[in-house]
Amino acid sequence: MAAERTVAAIVAACLGAWTGAASATAPSGGPPSVSKPARIAATKDAPTLAWHEAGVRRTLRLESTLEADFSPRLGKDAGPLRPAGAATKSAAPLVSPVFRDDQGRLRALPGGVLVALRAPLPGADARALIARAGATPSRALSPTLWVVEGPVGLGSLELANRLDASGAFASAQPNWWVARTLK
Repeated sequence: MAAERTVAAIVAACLGAWTGAASATAPSGGPPSVSKPARIAATKDAPTLAWHEAGVRRTLRLESTLEADFSPRLGKDAGPLRPAGAATKSAAPLVSPVFRDDQGRLRALPGGVLVALRAPLPGADARALIARAGATPSRALSPTLWVVEGPVGLGSLELANRLDASGAFASAQPNWWVARTLK
């Protein structure tokens, strides 16, 4: 396995690989298939990123043929996945690269970070702790779990890793979008 690099060091590499595949289509000419395990082999040379989930280090690789569009859309569609490079320039801030985790699941970053406090705190104290760590609290999900504001895309992964490494929290991880799999 290639030597792993920090998120900050490979953001440019990921974005270059991510935006370089604007014409990705399936062999049939339709949208790319996202559920076939064979896609994992195609990403073996992609940059490796990592985050911590419940104290366990997890890795993922860039899926350069796909992107996830989290911009508001009218009506229902097949979800946020589409061929990479399909985003218009005006929608670019709401588009995330797509990754495959170590289990082969597709993941993307719609924005935000989930922060677990070490112990329940009153709302004002929790907000102050999160602010001291350099983040903006959004809302509490429970007495010990908070959503922190974060950008769509790699910025949320970088923020989650920084908050987790700070030691101020029990854990911090990106607010992942994960592709559904039918059983």
